[in-house]
Amino acid sequence: MRAIYYEEFGSADVLKFGTMPKPSLKAGQVLVQVAAAAVNPIDRRLRSGELQDFFEREWPIIPGWDFSGRIVEVGSEVSGWTVDQDVVGLAFSWFLHGGTYAEYVAVDVASIAAKPKNISFIEGAALPLVCLTAWQALVEFSDLKAGQKVLIQAGAGGLGSVAIAIAKHIGAYVYTTAREHNFDYVKSRGADVVIDYTTSDYAEVIREREPDGLDVVLESVTHEAAITAAIHLVKAGGAVPYMNNEPPEMAEIKQKNIKTEFLHHRPDGQMLGQIMALYAEEKLSIPHIEVMKLEEAAEAHRRSESWQTRGKMVLHIQDM
Repeated sequence: MRAIYYEEFGSADVLKFGTMPKPSLKAGQVLVQVAAAAVNPIDRRLRSGELQDFFEREWPIIPGWDFSGRIVEVGSEVSGWTVDQDVVGLAFSWFLHGGTYAEYVAVDVASIAAKPKNISFIEGAALPLVCLTAWQALVEFSDLKAGQKVLIQAGAGGLGSVAIAIAKHIGAYVYTTAREHNFDYVKSRGADVVIDYTTSDYAEVIREREPDGLDVVLESVTHEAAITAAIHLVKAGGAVPYMNNEPPEMAEIKQKNIKTEFLHHRPDGQMLGQIMALYAEEKLSIPHIEVMKLEEAAEAHRRSESWQTRGKMVLHIQDM
């Protein structure tokens, strides 16, 4: 099968386009012919050699977790799924080897959901990781409710684009950060207040507008000032889910009874199916998507590393 793979850690230049063996099935898995796969920041972080202590691996490694496609084989101990069903999913594993930048992927059935007919394969591939991350952070962990106020960092990015829409669906009041050229985009996603972090101190702006603090801060920025500012900005009893780092060691967390944790997305086919239904019913809007060819994966990683992308990048692998 055609695939993107790498045999050593390094820059995007280590990504190769070639042929790899089709994956074999384990019990509880299905084999999916992949139509499209999303590019996420975690893909290039793992490729560069970050987070080595958290993952086991077998070289060569095919990157990618998000996908959409069609079931072509059903493994043992699988019920409720059949050949020719169109699905989306998050093929996450703590063992890196067979990812989704390929024509086929073997995936646990607990990690997939049916693709709605009115959502394209490209759109379906863009959604699983960021949707599950945002939903688990805002709804499950933070218990965000209508009328509450939330800061979603980096609103024009993949996670931010989806998280803003989910927060607005809940009925929350949304602050976000973005560069000026992305203001119209994040407002179209539902942001109520957009702060240009390159020209303003976003924390100061929020403190002036919300002296009592925010209910939730969805913190995906990794620099130290943002990590600690999130704790200062949330009110007593509020929540700060961190997407990329552990919470800081601050007495204020206990003093204000702040709920905080380093959250890692988890595959959840049932939850993903519920979210897909919201997209199918147009209660959530699809983020901006840029489509590239599978063989352009290295360039997609370089684009991701620029921190200047909008919405999601998706690799088109094959027509269905």
